[in-house]
Amino acid sequence: MLVTQALGVTRMRRIDELISVVREAFPNDRFFESFAESCRANAIQGRYYRTYDDALRLLDAHSWQVLRKKAVEHFLNHRDGQMKQGFFNQLNEAFAYRHLVRCGYRKVRMLSESQRSMPDICYTESGQVKHCEVKTLGISDKEIRQRSSGLPYDGSVYYPLDDRFFQKFRSAFQIARKQIASQKTDGLVYFVIIFDDFALDYYNEYRRQLVSYCRKQNLDGLYIKVGLRGNRRVCNRKDR
Repeated sequence: MLVTQALGVTRMRRIDELISVVREAFPNDRFFESFAESCRANAIQGRYYRTYDDALRLLDAHSWQVLRKKAVEHFLNHRDGQMKQGFFNQLNEAFAYRHLVRCGYRKVRMLSESQRSMPDICYTESGQVKHCEVKTLGISDKEIRQRSSGLPYDGSVYYPLDDRFFQKFRSAFQIARKQIASQKTDGLVYFVIIFDDFALDYYNEYRRQLVSYCRKQNLDGLYIKVGLRGNRRVCNRKDR
């Protein structure tokens, strides 16, 4: 039986396909073991996978093959306290692809990885080829330690965003710009940011900080998706 048919909901076609390929490539890995049951028991988890599937379904056939291959190749990339981070970071590229398509750009295509640093997506704007690099900033090491400790803590620790966050943000932006420039083109840096503040109680404050920082540092040509679900975003670009 297909994984998501067992959920009793509309089939998640590309998540099903991806899980099948992962299980074939890594038969001894138990990450997706009892996937249907865990989604049934945890509605939030199910909704997150549905969010990914909604984005993945918009990919053209070639881009889906490229992204699926990259995700599988990064399946064993872990971070202490966060399994499969490399795998999910690859899937986040689907959000950028969807964004570019919805903006009306043409010939949006995922790019395969190579030995040299490459951007993730190419697209055409007014007949001109451009590129997009996708960067994911996950929760901090401090937050991972805090969650694993099981100890209570005051949510006020989440505000404001500190210098360490902005150093990481700027470094990722600069790397992305170099990857785009390697193709002798311009384009978009697309961020997916997962804040420590999982409830996003301070989202409005974070947004003001990010907008102010980007203006002061003259960082443009970027789009920030806040969290995986919902429509929270920060856009700082010349054309849109």
